[in-house]
Amino acid sequence: MSRLFQHRNHGTRSEFDELKKVLGRLNAASLQTRLAVGAGVHLANAEFIRRFGGFESFRRTPSEQQQQFGAVLSELELGSRSQEPGVAVGIGLYRIWLADMLADRRDTAELLGEELTRLSRRAGGGCPARDDPWMADS
Repeated sequence: MSRLFQHRNHGTRSEFDELKKVLGRLNAASLQTRLAVGAGVHLANAEFIRRFGGFESFRRTPSEQQQQFGAVLSELELGSRSQEPGVAVGIGLYRIWLADMLADRRDTAELLGEELTRLSRRAGGGCPARDDPWMADS
């Protein structure tokens, strides 16, 4: 799935359309799969909140630390792939959301953010809004 988002030469509109397809497939997946993906999102978000408190704090963090956190998410994703592929997908989607937010690609970030919030809340038993990075600095 992450290969899909590495091909940036197709243009922003194409990426947005592809993201909508991926999210449609995810919504059509089994409850167990959606919960596993949500657990991955919840895990990534909990680590993000623990380290940065919210998105605006992350945005103000030096680029080097932002990249280090991206590497942490990548390691978590890779480590989860063999035993918990749904969790790995959730972490990967969170990483994509974060990159889109930093790049100010609002259409994709908002679409993905809404879906990640929904998945995380289901998997995390209704995590409070303060745990959502897009809400934490509001």
